[in-house]
Amino acid sequence: MKISKIICLVIIFITAFTLKMPVSGQDVPEPYVEPDIFYASGKVLEIIKEQENKELAASFQSEQIVQLAKIQVLNGEYKGKILEIENHITSNPVYDIKLKPGQRVLLNIEKTPEKSLFYVTDIERYPVLMIILGLFLALLVIIGGKKGIQAIVSLCITAILVFFVLVPAILNNFPPIPSAVVIALLSTMLTMAVVGGINTKSLAASLGTILSVSLAGLVSLLVIHYAPLTGFHDQESAMLWMSRSDLSFPGILAAAVIIGALGAVMDVGMSIASSISEFKSVNPDLKPVDLIKSGMNVGKDIMGTMTNTLILAYIGGAFSLVLLAANAPLLKLINLNSIATEIVSAITGSIGIVLCTPITAVISAYLIGKKQEEPSE
Repeated sequence: MKISKIICLVIIFITAFTLKMPVSGQDVPEPYVEPDIFYASGKVLEIIKEQENKELAASFQSEQIVQLAKIQVLNGEYKGKILEIENHITSNPVYDIKLKPGQRVLLNIEKTPEKSLFYVTDIERYPVLMIILGLFLALLVIIGGKKGIQAIVSLCITAILVFFVLVPAILNNFPPIPSAVVIALLSTMLTMAVVGGINTKSLAASLGTILSVSLAGLVSLLVIHYAPLTGFHDQESAMLWMSRSDLSFPGILAAAVIIGALGAVMDVGMSIASSISEFKSVNPDLKPVDLIKSGMNVGKDIMGTMTNTLILAYIGGAFSLVLLAANAPLLKLINLNSIATEIVSAITGSIGIVLCTPITAVISAYLIGKKQEEPSE
C-alpha cells in the first residue's frame, strides 16, 4: 500500500515537472505586454522622399503615396531625438495627413520593453488654438473691462463644473439628468453672483433660469422616451458605447440638452431681471404688476433673437449632416435618429428660452418690487 502511494507521488511529480519543461524544438510563447502609449509634439525638418506605392494603388484603385519624413521630437522623454517616420497618404481626406517641412505634428509613441514605435497621428493645432483663445480673452478685457474679467471668471467656473465635476460623475455612473441639473444650478448661481453681484437681481435671474432649464429638460426627457431617441446620434456616441456600454445614453442625451440650453436661457434670465431692476430704480412707484408687464415686453424682444441664436447654433454644429440629408425625402429626413436628435435639442432649448421670459419676469417683479418697497414702508 505504501509502495503504491510512493509510485503515485513520483508519477505526479514527474508529470508536473514535464509540463513545466519547454517542448523540444519550440519556443515558449512570451506573455503579451500591452504597450504604453504616449503623445509628444514634433516638427517636420524635411521630407526625405515621397513616392507612390504602385502595389497598394492597384489594390485600392486610388493614389497611394508614402512619405519618409525627418521629424524632431519637441518635448517629453524623447525631446531632441530626430526620427525618420513613414507617413501614408491614402487619398482619403478624412484620415490623410500630408506633411510639409516646418509643420508641427502630434506623435503617437508606443513604448514596449523591446523598442518604441513612433507614428504621426495628427497635425498639432494647439498653438493656433491658444492664440485664438488669447485673442478672445484680450478682447473681453479690453472692451468689457471689469465686466469682461467677470465674464472670464464665470466661464472658468462653468468649464470646471462641466469638465471636472459633471463628466467624471457621469463616467462613474451617477444619473446623467440629476447630475446635469445640479451642475446647471451651481453654474447659474455662481455665474450670476460673479457677473451681477450677490443681490436680489442675481437671485431672481438664477431662479428663473433654473426653473426654465429644468422644465426644458423635462420636456426633452419625455420626447426622448416617447420618440424614442437612443442617444446614438453621432460617431462619438457610438465610440463611447464601445468602451462604456454600461452608461445610459438617452440620459446622456437629455443631460446634453440641458447643458446646451443653459447658456442661452441664462442670458435671457439675466437680461429680464436686470431690466426690471433698472425700471424699479428709475421709477420706485412701479408695482409688481407693472414690472411684470415691462419684463414681458423686454423678454418678447429677446425671445425672437435668442431662439434664432440657439437654433442656428445647432444647425451650424450639424451642418454637414444637414447637407448630407438635403436630398432625402422629408419623411425619411425627419425620422433619422441624428436629425431628430438635433431637432429635439434645438426645440427644447428654445422652449426653455420662451418659458424663461414669464417665469423670470414674475419672480423678478415680486422679489425686486418687494425688496425696494420695504424701506419706504
